[in-house]
Amino acid sequence: MQPKPINWKRTYFKADKIPFGCYAIFNLLQPNYAKSVEINKQTLYNLNEQNQGTQQTLILVNETINFSKLDIKGLFAFLEKGNTILLSANDFCKELKDTLQLKTESNFAFTSDNLDSLLKKSAFSIKYIQPKNNMLASYTYPTIASESYFTKLDTALFSVCAINKKEKPVLIEAAIGKGKLILSSTPDVFGNLFIVNHANRFYAYTLLSKVKNNFLIWDEHYKTYNVQEKGLFQFIFNHDSLYMAYCILILGLLFFMVFEMKRKQRAIPIIKPLQNSTLEFVDVISHVYFNSKNHKHIAEESIHYFYFDARRKYNVNTTQQDAEFYTTIHKLSGIAFDEVKQLFSYCENIKQAPSLTQYDLLELNDRINNFKQKSIR
Repeated sequence: MQPKPINWKRTYFKADKIPFGCYAIFNLLQPNYAKSVEINKQTLYNLNEQNQGTQQTLILVNETINFSKLDIKGLFAFLEKGNTILLSANDFCKELKDTLQLKTESNFAFTSDNLDSLLKKSAFSIKYIQPKNNMLASYTYPTIASESYFTKLDTALFSVCAINKKEKPVLIEAAIGKGKLILSSTPDVFGNLFIVNHANRFYAYTLLSKVKNNFLIWDEHYKTYNVQEKGLFQFIFNHDSLYMAYCILILGLLFFMVFEMKRKQRAIPIIKPLQNSTLEFVDVISHVYFNSKNHKHIAEESIHYFYFDARRKYNVNTTQQDAEFYTTIHKLSGIAFDEVKQLFSYCENIKQAPSLTQYDLLELNDRINNFKQKSIR
């Protein structure tokens, strides 16, 4: 029996024991870094609304962090109350980076190397530079780990805590209101791969010591592989254009209701639609032709309209019926070459006949209808 293949997805779920799950680090939080740990499965906006000012720490680890404008408002309101937030991701949403004046870049070096090489070949290192916090400790990560770093930050707001070997910041923190915001660009450091019996686990331990608190919240809402069923109004309010359209719709309905109440609606009379007498006219004319027993004339008219339809559909010259003519219709209609030739030859014979019977006319009609039904055009 072959071993089960390893799942290398970066889920960062608390229950996942895969290399880039967070089962190990989550189970170390209590009681090492908090007296109680709660799981967050709602938006930051709703989380802040429920927060009553108790100093808490929120940890959010994911490959990419996508916040709506309401989420960002909730984030700053949560910090203003004196809480701490740790966001660890390779990339952050545009709204958050614009608000904090940040830019990030990623450096994924591996493509087709074998697994052994990805696990052993070093790719980047992280070194603490913040005083009194595991100073000058350096940790080297293999190629399988994803590396991102900050290329721009507001130095008046953020202080750098750790850098990579290019001396680019990978861990920064800022005091916002009464709270503290910590941003990490290396979420893989929290993965089981670098926690369970790995020398680099002390980097994650030191990072968690910065957010140690009695009350800790672990986020499971903003995970990439977390499928959330969003309500209709939540979806509308998260998009400015839809929100504006919704407001215009409500105002339009109110405007309509106010003015509609001031006038009476006059009854609209029912007008019968005009009858289409074309089919009736055709039916009368056809009976006149048929009852006159002028089958020859009817056949010629049928052939005339059939040729007109062939010229329009297949772009051919019906006056010159040769092998090229039959081949063109055969290819465009999807009908066998012999059947095409037999039908047009039959039509020419009908045209040359001095007179026709009722059965000849019906035979011609059946052949033409059969051709039209079988044609792919």
